[in-house]
Amino acid sequence: MQNIYQFLKELKAYWVANDIPNVTETNAKFLRDLVKIKWAKNLLELGMANWYSTINFAIEIAKNWGKITTIEFSPDSIAKAKANFEATWFDKIIDIRCGNALDILPILEEKYDFIFIDAMKKRYKDFFILTWDKLESGWIMILDDVIKFKHKMESFYEYLEETWIRYNILPIDEDDWVIMIVKD
Repeated sequence: MQNIYQFLKELKAYWVANDIPNVTETNAKFLRDLVKIKWAKNLLELGMANWYSTINFAIEIAKNWGKITTIEFSPDSIAKAKANFEATWFDKIIDIRCGNALDILPILEEKYDFIFIDAMKKRYKDFFILTWDKLESGWIMILDDVIKFKHKMESFYEYLEETWIRYNILPIDEDDWVIMIVKD
């Protein structure tokens, strides 16, 4: 296998050339650092686009002897992802679930110590409600693209205010702000 960071460069070039939305390099580094600092071992990801975020998570999760469950709606993305996960040897720690997260989340029985949501923005409230009880106390949930697509997430912001859930909006980089929630 080639160097994982060279692989990520090539993957980034692919998503830039094919106009596939993804987390930025700055955001990916921030997410890896959070996983490293918290020693996360059981990560749930909603929406993996072209697997860039998943592979970045896997770099740190593998060091922690952990695993990732990722839910993706696109069968085409999943087919390509499987080949990339095998090429990086991360296929052993990544469990891909194909389908609508709104259908899959209710049947997941595990608890997670890190949840990353980067899926359909107008469904963030639904995703949040379905994952909140699956997040262990003291652990982190990150929601991506919360300023750029705020207009699609009005019900989510209203829900956070109504339920008094504390959150921080972090300007990780100019294009990609995130919400961070640490569960009490």
